[in-house]
Amino acid sequence: MREDSLSMNQPAPLEPERTSCVEETMQDVFDAVQGGLSVYRVAGKQFVPSFFSDVLGLICGRDRERVMEAVCAAYDSGELLDLSCRIRQNNGDPVWIRLNGRRAAGRDKFCIVYTVMSAENRLLKQIADETADGIYVIDRETYELLYANESGRFRGQERGRVGRACYAALYGRTSPCEFCTLTSHEPDGTSHIMETGETGRFYSTHFREIDWNGRPAIVKYVRDVTEEVTNRRERERLEQYFQTVLKHLPGGIVVVHYEKDGTLKPEFISEGFADMTDMTLEDAWQLYETDALAGVHPDDRVRVNAQMEAYVGGSDRNGEIVYRLEKGSGGYVWIKNSLTMNRDSEEKRIYSVLRDMTGELEEKELIRKQYKDVILQHYHTQDSNALIVGHCNITQNRILEIIDYTGVNPLKLFGSVREEFFTGMGTLIVDEEERRKFYGIYLNEPSLAAFKRKDFEQCMECFVQIPGEATGRYVQIMMTLVDTPDSSDVTGILAITDITDQTINDRILHRLTTASHDFVVDINLTADYYRVLTQSDSILCVPPPQGNYSEWTSWVQTSGVMAPRDRERYKYNMNPEYVIKKLQSGPYSFTFSLMDQDGDIRTKSITLSPVDLRLGRICLTRTDITDSVREQQGMLRLIAYTFELAGFINLASRSLTMYTRATVLENLPPAYSECYEEAILGFIDQCITEENEAEVRARFRIHTILEGLREKPDGYDFLLSYHTDEGERYKQITVMWSDVNHSTVGLVRADVTDTLTAERKAKKALEDALALAEEANRAKSDFLSTMSHDIRTPMNAVMGMTALAIAHLGDRDRVADCLQKISISSRHLLSLINDILDMNKIERSQITLNRMKISLNELLAQMSAMMAPQARAAGLQFAVHMEDVRHKHFYGDSLRLNQILINILGNAVKYTPVGGSVEFRLTEISPVEPSANEAGRARYLFTISDTGVGMSETFLACMFEPFMRNESTERIEGTGLGLSITKGLIDLMGGRIQAESQVGRGSCFKIELEFDCLEAEEEAAAEAERKTEPEAARWNAFSLADGDTFAGCLFLVAEDNAINAEILCELLAMSGARTVVTTDGKQAVRAFMESEPHTYSAVLMDVQMPGMNGYDATRAIRSMEREDAAAIPIIAMTANAFAEDIQAAAAAGMNAHVAKPVDMAVLRETLLRALKKKTVWEAEDSDR
Repeated sequence: MREDSLSMNQPAPLEPERTSCVEETMQDVFDAVQGGLSVYRVAGKQFVPSFFSDVLGLICGRDRERVMEAVCAAYDSGELLDLSCRIRQNNGDPVWIRLNGRRAAGRDKFCIVYTVMSAENRLLKQIADETADGIYVIDRETYELLYANESGRFRGQERGRVGRACYAALYGRTSPCEFCTLTSHEPDGTSHIMETGETGRFYSTHFREIDWNGRPAIVKYVRDVTEEVTNRRERERLEQYFQTVLKHLPGGIVVVHYEKDGTLKPEFISEGFADMTDMTLEDAWQLYETDALAGVHPDDRVRVNAQMEAYVGGSDRNGEIVYRLEKGSGGYVWIKNSLTMNRDSEEKRIYSVLRDMTGELEEKELIRKQYKDVILQHYHTQDSNALIVGHCNITQNRILEIIDYTGVNPLKLFGSVREEFFTGMGTLIVDEEERRKFYGIYLNEPSLAAFKRKDFEQCMECFVQIPGEATGRYVQIMMTLVDTPDSSDVTGILAITDITDQTINDRILHRLTTASHDFVVDINLTADYYRVLTQSDSILCVPPPQGNYSEWTSWVQTSGVMAPRDRERYKYNMNPEYVIKKLQSGPYSFTFSLMDQDGDIRTKSITLSPVDLRLGRICLTRTDITDSVREQQGMLRLIAYTFELAGFINLASRSLTMYTRATVLENLPPAYSECYEEAILGFIDQCITEENEAEVRARFRIHTILEGLREKPDGYDFLLSYHTDEGERYKQITVMWSDVNHSTVGLVRADVTDTLTAERKAKKALEDALALAEEANRAKSDFLSTMSHDIRTPMNAVMGMTALAIAHLGDRDRVADCLQKISISSRHLLSLINDILDMNKIERSQITLNRMKISLNELLAQMSAMMAPQARAAGLQFAVHMEDVRHKHFYGDSLRLNQILINILGNAVKYTPVGGSVEFRLTEISPVEPSANEAGRARYLFTISDTGVGMSETFLACMFEPFMRNESTERIEGTGLGLSITKGLIDLMGGRIQAESQVGRGSCFKIELEFDCLEAEEEAAAEAERKTEPEAARWNAFSLADGDTFAGCLFLVAEDNAINAEILCELLAMSGARTVVTTDGKQAVRAFMESEPHTYSAVLMDVQMPGMNGYDATRAIRSMEREDAAAIPIIAMTANAFAEDIQAAAAAGMNAHVAKPVDMAVLRETLLRALKKKTVWEAEDSDR
């Protein structure tokens, strides 16, 4: 320390003269002064402290020289000392203090008062701390850090920096910092950023020049803004990136805030938006600053405002609006505004992506033109009535664009997913069949399949009902399939066109006949509108080309050219309500007369036809029928003398025009009635009786007439008996078509009492005979077919029992039993075949039931003998029960009854699987009529149940129809005729049959039949006979009552089958006869010729033999000139049992006919009759 420097290290002792009291008082005063007080004695250049209080430390070395100079100057001048300096506190930190002093009254004393910072100053320091992280006072010339006030953010760094150069104190450098802004910026207080470089920190700083206790200094305020600068620069980087993206986007971005008053103010406008609208960004902001819709075209403004309001007020996050925006270069640009809004935020802020749509709209316009050209070319029409056009990506299942002319907005209704869109479009099609066809063509899968097979055009027409429209439309749906450019996708170009008028025109033209017409009119009753489609030249009373329908019809009535008598009928038939009602049943016509300019009466016919009543569209044609009416009248006059009445039925209107002989000959108008059904009653009154009323009325019904003409298009006639004053007369009614279009039916009545009656009767007889023959033919074929089922059952028993008999030849009882059952089955089989071949019955299409005694015991025994072996062979349990039977004998046809029961039992066995059961139960029940008991009638219930496969409800409903078979039993052979035969026989017997069945559980058939009972005496005799008659004798079909019936007889047998010949010879031998066998007709003739007369008692002649048949052989024998040639009995033996076969045998000269297989009883009876006649004939001959 310099010697002349102010020192406060060693306080000087107080002067001795002060008293302690004064010292204490002064000390209290000094202690009360904030800071401290020092009194220095000046000795030369030295200030020696004579008193000081509350010493805080020493003055910092750098401030001593300055303080010394200031104190000396104040001492010399006597002025007030006022400066600041730093002293060190006990903790070593420097602290600024304020020095105030003045020279004392004595020249050798200088009093200094130093104070620390006041509370106000401390507040200012706190404010400064919050304002800046650091406040520094720096010497402008030496960069000495004179003052440093740092916030908590800067504290904790090295102490003792004040008094050193700022770059050394703050950054530890040896030279000024290169980033220091003291030299690069003016000390004007302007804030700027200072980047420290290597530390990577950023500071916001500003500084001003001050006088710091007499030293030129700069006060610098520093705030650490590293985080702010980093964030700002990141924002600037993102902003630059965002602007770059926006600049290169095709279109523009606008962020709009929806204000509370409903206005839309932009918050952001991209340069792309400005470019799209040919504006600078500044011009765009100037136009849209207060209203985001300011540039919208005036014609679009109302619509856009409404759509924007709807979007803002709605719930959708996304929206889309297409409109025009003003361009800076003039004109407008079409844009599509795609809207997005965050519905979760309280602030309504809309983010808009705008895209220039001008080019796309021009392209769409071109597509529309192309669609129109295609439609025009396809349908050869100049009009294009497009309803919907667009295109879709079928591969991606997306609707790309739809232009709608209907106002329905199908995209909103059905969505942009193609499959859903076309499914929704299909719901507009009214007809269900057309809707299915639409789906089969236009949904994704069939469309892609069509493209794959190169079927590029898909077209259909249908009737649709568009929502909101009162009536439907006919539309044509055309979809052209093309490749999508730059991809493998398939695009469908859709065009839906209204073809209602074209369809109506086509239908009208289709209805036109080749006949000439005055005009053809398309009428829309719904709209009360008409238009003339075509008309002839120079016709009478032509309507204007188009106009009001009601006015036109009224004008025709009042024009003065219509005959007065026809006006009311014309008005009635043209009334719209009547027209709609009448056309429900089809077209109708009416006639009226007009007077031409020459006064000639012309007859006109108007025909109204429905085109589509759903639309109220009809077709009217007017035809001049004057010439045809006159020709008709001429023809009527020619034939008026041959008929009494002629009526013409208009099928469309159901009206009747009636001519009589008088009206034709006297040129009177015919009678006319609008209702044929009412008018015809007077026509037929005289021919109706109580017996034939229903038949006569039925003949004159239109339905009956049309059925008759359908069967006989050339016409038909029938006779009716009329009761007149002259007596009964026969009238012929002839029915025929009156025109080639079959729209009119003619009825002509003529009196044919004297001439036609006999002819009609003969004709009817011939027709009946022909019908009977045809029916017999059909019955013959049907019946022969049905018998295949019934023949197999006894044949199976014959074959089975034969095999069993062969297998048990050593067991006489077993063989006898088998032979008995063979006999039973053979007899049943023979009976079936005999009845089949009874062609007299078949030709009449009926079977005559035989009346014979039937024993229930025998019936059941026969049935069991046939069915039990079959059941055992099929692995089934078979049971027969007879309960509560009072009458065990009755009259009936045992063959047919057997046939019925065996048919049902045979089916039960056939359709029951192994392990099942079949049960037959017979019960006598009360007759249907209670009086039947007294009349000797008995009714039986035959119940046949099984546990078989069962039948479905569907099959049960039609089981008795011919050829019907249960689907579940197709693997089992059969013709499907058994049940039909059974039902027919039961009906013939006056019985009834019913069936119950469940699939998989079995069936139950119940048959009820009623028969005449035997008298009591007959019943007793039959029962006694049953008990006494041996079993074999009762059933053996070949048992003979007499073993020598033909003893002494020699029969010539002509039979080509050795087995048949052997059987026949053995049977005859059992009756005592001898036989000679030949194998063909020639041998038989030779044998007879070479024999002596009367050698043979009879000839048994087979008909079908090789070489010479039986007919030729018989003729050869009959032609021989020998005495026995004419008399010898010749019996035909053949399997041909038709009526014509019997007649052929008789024509050839045969005496009788016996069918094969031979029933010995029949043969014996036939031979006995023939031999008896032969004996009588010979006796008579000998007498002669």
